[in-house]
Amino acid sequence: MRDFQRHLDEEALEKYSMRTTSVEESTVIEEHLLTCESCQERVRETDDYLVAMRMVSKQWRRDERTERGGEWRFPGWFPVLAAAACCLLLAVVALRYVQSQGPVVAVSLSALRSNGAGSNAPARRELMLHPDLTGLAEASSYRLEIVDQTGHPVRQVTLARAKDGIKVPGLGAGQYFVRVYLPAGDLLREYGLEIQ
Repeated sequence: MRDFQRHLDEEALEKYSMRTTSVEESTVIEEHLLTCESCQERVRETDDYLVAMRMVSKQWRRDERTERGGEWRFPGWFPVLAAAACCLLLAVVALRYVQSQGPVVAVSLSALRSNGAGSNAPARRELMLHPDLTGLAEASSYRLEIVDQTGHPVRQVTLARAKDGIKVPGLGAGQYFVRVYLPAGDLLREYGLEIQ
């Protein structure tokens, strides 16, 4: 299992769906699922997959019992179900990794001294972040961390001071904060970023 401030890994999801996690692991996973829609969707997909596999297994055992005296054969419906399962799996993988189409969206990040949301950007679009580094301690690079409204890290990238900006994969709708750190870990600045 990974650090639960980030998304759950596949093994943790599978163990949770099969109800083989300890009480402590289940508690941590369920707390993460309360705030992470992405992991909630992945748990639903894993549960659906396990239900489908259990149904196939039951039918297979039923067919095996009826044909005990003779040689076992694949049931006639098995290739259709296998093809459907493969299509479903491919669709899930494709949806997980495909970003919505469109050009990269440039976002200028400015530090504000108000309760305003800060900068805006569309959801699920690759972003080119341009943080205002004016007045920050000199460093050859900075660590940028994007956190959600609860403070859980969502993305982390390194920005070279010589570069004008940095690309990051698209984010889901919500309020985020982009934090700039020195490589040693000192927080220098925070920007608001609203994804719509």
